[in-house]
Amino acid sequence: MAPDLQARVRELLLELRLRDAEQALSEMLPDEPAKRVAALETMRVVLEHEAARQAERRIARRIDAAKFPDMPTLETYDFDFQTGLDRGLVMDLAHLTWVDNKEDLVLIGQSGTGKSHIAKALCLIACKKQRYRVLYTTCADMLTTLWASLADNSLSQTLKRYTSPSLLLIDDLGYDPIEQEHAREAQLLYKVLEGRHEKVSTIVTSNLSADAWADYLGNHYLTVALLDRLLYHGTSINIQGPSWRLHQHNLRQAELARQLEGRSDTAQNPEPETDPEP
Repeated sequence: MAPDLQARVRELLLELRLRDAEQALSEMLPDEPAKRVAALETMRVVLEHEAARQAERRIARRIDAAKFPDMPTLETYDFDFQTGLDRGLVMDLAHLTWVDNKEDLVLIGQSGTGKSHIAKALCLIACKKQRYRVLYTTCADMLTTLWASLADNSLSQTLKRYTSPSLLLIDDLGYDPIEQEHAREAQLLYKVLEGRHEKVSTIVTSNLSADAWADYLGNHYLTVALLDRLLYHGTSINIQGPSWRLHQHNLRQAELARQLEGRSDTAQNPEPETDPEP
């Protein structure tokens, strides 16, 4: 047990960047086997506790830096309601092999189908993997920021904000209206995707089918080029199903109607008064 235990302590010391302590470990341990094992076991418990705390703090910092508006999980996604979605495919994406392979993901579907829910859930999983740095942005916010950077000649610096993360989620392409006077939107989005292509991974969600992106972005040729980059080594999922939010709204309305009907029946048929006992 002692050799394996000592190897584990050395591993933890290196993980915590205590290289000098790792090199001096053998000299600090007692010679008596029983005392040696006891010392190593105590060190293992203390070091594993510290390593876990540091890992939790790193995860919290990554989640904070990602700028999520909310943090949905795959566990809270109702796959039974959205029957047109391949649950196995989504759960396979949760292993993040595609991020390791620097591939991309496009999620298309009408409002309420859960494409953003799934995208943010996958990004949250990525935040919990130590080697991933994640950033969330809506497409409109990103393009507005990039457009503004043209005015002060900071485009190159601003682009790095979007091209450097291990995983970038561009949410709601086509959801917010974008000014298209100069057809710059397609160019700016292309610059982001070109800077990330085959280097790091990108998720794009959209309520528009891919063939409608050109009209929205205002440049057919650049839209074809950016789609080519997204889908070259990527996965595209089209969620064809009903809106979860509309479904929940209808359930609430039905429950409210039942409550109002119950109150109406009670008002029309009040309980008969009973005479007090003599």
